[in-house]
Amino acid sequence: MKVGILGGGQLAMMMIQSSIKDNIEFMVVDPSDNPPANRYVKCIKSEFDNIEMLNRLSRECDVVTIDFENVPSSALKFLENKVDVHPNSKAVELCQDRLKEKKLFEECKIPVTKYNKIDNIDSLRISKESFTNGSILKSRFFGYDGKNQVDMDITDLKTAFEACGGNKLIIEEKVSFIKELSLIGVRDKKGRTAFYPLVENNHMNGILHTSIAPYNDNQLQETAQSYHNLLTDKMNYVGVLVIEFFLDEQNKLIANEMAPRVHNSGHWTIEGANISQFRAHIKSIIGEEISDIKVDKYAAMMNILSIMPDFTMLDFPDLAKIHDYGKTERKDRKLGHITIIDEDKNQLLNRIKELGKSII
Repeated sequence: MKVGILGGGQLAMMMIQSSIKDNIEFMVVDPSDNPPANRYVKCIKSEFDNIEMLNRLSRECDVVTIDFENVPSSALKFLENKVDVHPNSKAVELCQDRLKEKKLFEECKIPVTKYNKIDNIDSLRISKESFTNGSILKSRFFGYDGKNQVDMDITDLKTAFEACGGNKLIIEEKVSFIKELSLIGVRDKKGRTAFYPLVENNHMNGILHTSIAPYNDNQLQETAQSYHNLLTDKMNYVGVLVIEFFLDEQNKLIANEMAPRVHNSGHWTIEGANISQFRAHIKSIIGEEISDIKVDKYAAMMNILSIMPDFTMLDFPDLAKIHDYGKTERKDRKLGHITIIDEDKNQLLNRIKELGKSII
C-alpha cells in the first residue's frame, strides 16, 4: 500500500510517523526545499498542480491525501479521475471558502453566527452597522491562525477592506462565547464513524496555544457528533474531519469552521488515545475499518512558537513528550508541540500553566 500526500508539513510528518509499523509506503510532494516530512521520506519538490508530478502520483500511489486544505482543488479533481483521493475535491473546495462553508453548515441545520458576503466598501458599511455585537471581517480564502481577518470594532472601513484583500470577503458577527471547542472525527469508506472527545482550545493572538482533552459534557458531545455526521454524509467524506465550535453563554454550540484534515487540536491523541488522529486518518483512507477510540486520561497539548527552547534547562513533568518539527525559527511559526498526560485534570492544568511560563 502506497499513500501520496500533497504537502510535506508537520501534519504529513506525523501521518508518516503513525504508520511506519504498518508497512505503508509514502510519496510526499511539497514545493519547499526541506519540509518536515523529509525526515522520513525523500519529498518530491514540486508545485501541487504540476501535471507530470500528478500523473506520477496517480501511477505510483493507491490513494492520495493532503496535509493542508489550500491545495488547488483542480489538482485533486485531476487526480480523482485516476486514483482514490481522500478527502475528495468537493469537500476541500467547500472548506477553502468561508462563504461556501457557512452555507453548508446552514444546509445541515448547524448553528452559525450571522454573516454576509462582502464585495465592496458599501456592503461592508451596511453589514457593520447591522451587526450590533461587533464584527470580524475575513478573507473568504487562505485564512488560518488569525491571518487575513480584522476586528471591525478597532479598524476603519477602508483599512479593513484593503487589509483583507479588497474582494471576496465575508463579515461575521462576533459571538459572545465562554469556550472554544473542537470535535475530531473520522469516517471510513463504508460510512462508519468514530470520535474523540471534545477538546477545549485556547488561542493567543489568533494562534492555537493549548488544547485540553477531554471536555466532558455528554449532551454537547452527542450534538457535536450529530453535526459531524451530517457534514460527512453530505460530502461523502472519508478520513479525519475537524469542526471548530464556539460554546455560547446558553451552552449551545455554534460552528466556526471546519478542517478537512488532521488538526492541531488533535496532536494530543498521539500520547493521549489508543489510536492517534494521524493513524486513524491513514487507516480510514486505505480502506481499513475504524477502531473504537479510547481516552482514559487527561491530556494537554501546547504549541511551541517562534523559538525552540532549550528543554535541558527546564524542570520537565513526568509523562510529557516533546515533538520537534525540525523547522527553522520564525516569528509565530509552529515549531513543535508538547503533550502532557495526567489522571488528575487540576494537576494537568497546573503543569501546563507552569510549563507555559517557561517557554513563552
